[in-house]
This record gives sequence, C-alpha cells and structure tokens, in this order.
Amino acid sequence: MTEKVLKKHLKEKYGDFSIVRLTGGYTNDTFLLNGIHPPTVVKVSKKINVEIENEINCLNLIQETEVAPKIYDLIETDGLQIIVMEYRKGINGQSILDNNDLDRTKELYKSLGASLAKRIHSIKYNFTSSGIKECNLNELNLSLDFIPEFLIANSIEILKNINDTKDEWVLTHGDYGIHNVLYTDTNTLTVLDWEWSEWANPLTDIGWVCWFTKLHYPKYADSLNLLFIKEYKINNPIDLSPEVLRAFCVYRVWKVLHKVKKAPQEVQEEWIRRLKWTIETDIFNFTLMI
Repeated sequence: MTEKVLKKHLKEKYGDFSIVRLTGGYTNDTFLLNGIHPPTVVKVSKKINVEIENEINCLNLIQETEVAPKIYDLIETDGLQIIVMEYRKGINGQSILDNNDLDRTKELYKSLGASLAKRIHSIKYNFTSSGIKECNLNELNLSLDFIPEFLIANSIEILKNINDTKDEWVLTHGDYGIHNVLYTDTNTLTVLDWEWSEWANPLTDIGWVCWFTKLHYPKYADSLNLLFIKEYKINNPIDLSPEVLRAFCVYRVWKVLHKVKKAPQEVQEEWIRRLKWTIETDIFNFTLMI
C-alpha cells in the first residue's frame, strides 16, 4: 500500500524508480528510491503528527552542519507525511558493536562525542524556538496510573538535582547514540531520527548516550562512555555530575513513559523496568575518572 502511494505522488517529479525498505537507525517507514540521481530517501509517517514537523524544523536548522540529511521535499497526502531527503552512505552504528568490532566501536564513540559537541550542541538557544520543541520539566505528569508509587517518589527526589536555565540550552537530539547514526570507513557520522529533538540542557544527550550503552552493553559501557565523554569535553568543556546526569536520564525515561501510556502492557512494563534500573544503577561511576 505504501509503495503504491509513493509512486502515485512521486513519479511525476522524480520519474520511474524502484523502492527498497531501509532498516537500522530509522523510525517510521523509510525507503530508498532506486533509479534516480542523486539517490534519495523517503521517510513516511502513517499519520500527520507534530513530531515529524519538529524533525523537519530541526533538519532545516542544522542543514549547514552536514551532520544530518538535507530535506528536499515534504508531501502531505492520503493521511501520510512523506519527507523526501538526501541519501547518506554508512552502516548503522549499533551493528558495529553487535558484531564485536571493538576497535572500530571505540573510534565511533569518539566520533559521537566530537560530533555532538562541535556540530549539534554548538547551536545555542537564542530564546526563539524556530518551530522546535522546548524542554519543559514542569509538563511531566509524574502520576501516571501505571507507574508504581515508589518509583514516582524516587523520581521526584532525583529530578530535584536539575537546576536548569534556558541560558544553558542548546539543540539536543533527544535519542542520540550509536543506534541512530550511520558511520563510514572515513569516520564520518550522519545522525538520523530527529523527531525527539528539543531545546534543552546538553546533559540530556550526554546522559542518554551513557544510559543506552550501560543498559544494552554493560560489559563495555564504562570504557566506551569514558571515550565519548573525554572527546566531548575536548571540544566543549563542561561540568559533569553523576547525580545531574542521572536526573536528566530519569527525565528522558519519563518522556518515553508518556509516549507509551496507551501502549500494550508489556511495553509499559519494560519501561517501568527501565525507570527502576535508571534509578538504581550506577551508570556514571566512570565520570570520577575524568
């Protein structure tokens, strides 16, 4: 069905093409259009939603940094949003670690730190949203009925460690990490999936990289996260506190909990487990070494 809709609405402008579904690093349905030049990708959302609009505004803002694909066109039709964008070469970063290529993974984590500091967090908030979401800690509903009371109470205490001001805000990705990048043999990095981007404290992205790595790859997390943090600080000296980093991770987990409040019970239970894990796990002990 999606393929028919794409050909219906793109053929006149782009001519004949075949469609290849892409996997790894993309949310929604993403396809490569074969047979046209330059190679082009379309990202399809099956409903009109504000997250796609947020991503478009973000990609337009950062296009000169070349850290993300350029947008060529936006089509809204048949209940779909179709973003036509630049094709970028590379392999999904997470697959490198999944294949136990540790030497290359170490270089990847250095690139993650450098790119985040120099090409993303270098974009400072000027008190104008430019159509991109703004962090609002006060909008979190910490009384979702499917969350155990003790986790709510613990979350409230941890979030008190955040003393955030808009003067510190930068452009943040919102789900930054090896799972959302394409990586090449020349150590170039393309960052994908900007739906969750927002103006926020840079510690939200820094903490989330460490959180993701510790959760999914605990065996390698401390050494990889240390490489990431060191490279970030070379390019953007910043004060880090394990307590504040944990607080921003709790904030991010609660953002996801809001998104899954109508999801199947097993999805909710998994994110409850992750909230509990975030509260109880020593994710950031490596920062004492920096």
